[in-house]
Amino acid sequence: MGKIDLKDKRVLVTGGNGYLGRHLVAQLKKEQANVFVIDKFGDAGELGSNIFLFDLTDKEIVETMLDLIQPDIIFHLAASLNRARNFDDYQNIHNVNLNGTIHLLNALKNRDYEHFIFASTSEIYGDNVPPFNENKIPAPTSPYSLTKLFAENFIQTFSKTYRKKFTILRIFNFFGKQMSPQFFIPQMINTLTENKPFEMTKGEQKRDFLYVNDVINGLILTAKHEANNEIYNLCSGQAVSLKELVLKVKSTLNSQSDIVFGALPYRENEVWNMVGDNAKIRKDLGFVPMYDLGAGIEEVISNKVKS
Repeated sequence: MGKIDLKDKRVLVTGGNGYLGRHLVAQLKKEQANVFVIDKFGDAGELGSNIFLFDLTDKEIVETMLDLIQPDIIFHLAASLNRARNFDDYQNIHNVNLNGTIHLLNALKNRDYEHFIFASTSEIYGDNVPPFNENKIPAPTSPYSLTKLFAENFIQTFSKTYRKKFTILRIFNFFGKQMSPQFFIPQMINTLTENKPFEMTKGEQKRDFLYVNDVINGLILTAKHEANNEIYNLCSGQAVSLKELVLKVKSTLNSQSDIVFGALPYRENEVWNMVGDNAKIRKDLGFVPMYDLGAGIEEVISNKVKS
């Protein structure tokens, strides 16, 4: 598999004003790529001049802007992250996650782009027997994971029809410094740092966590390899229960917080053991996580103390 130099490549990042997108954009600039950002939200002045604020569900604007940008490589990170287990908001999630992807690819149909990289999710595996490898039959448990799977299928069929190149990355749970407290790990660290009671489920569910620097490394490695129309798990390959994780962080912080296990109910259709197999991405792309869970947590805690 040939290696790609990202210097001067025209690289588009959808969702580039989001948490993961900002980290990716920063690294792409270090690689001296010519970076363009599309996002529905954010301040166009924060990341430079090549930022375009519009909604991918607007087909006409997508086509106009892709004519302007003419990317060589596309990272498609933009998505509705609503992980509710009910279908009350399904139409909006479907519109963003599937129709947005369709509009983007149709706008690229007549362009000779090199690589379309799609950020999918581990949640498409559902209640499969872990560890999840890429050959498992998907079993989505939410509108979010269902629409992500629909988008995966569209990308594969579209790319085969028009002879385009893609990679799908099924990204598992990740965390990092300055992440929104709406996510479990930053919320937990914030609460334990303040020695306040932390309410959670019984914590029996197991998860595969990857530090954000490793996620970005996986994304960059993907772009530096010639596209081979494959699906990869981007994960650590290690399992930890949420209960174990909270107790470990409490000990690390020497927190006086009371951990109230069982205060919150489990989600409907809870996935009990979401752990990935990363053998394929290790073999094909040379991906090796540089941070174990403990080192990543220490980075987050250290950054919080400094701030």
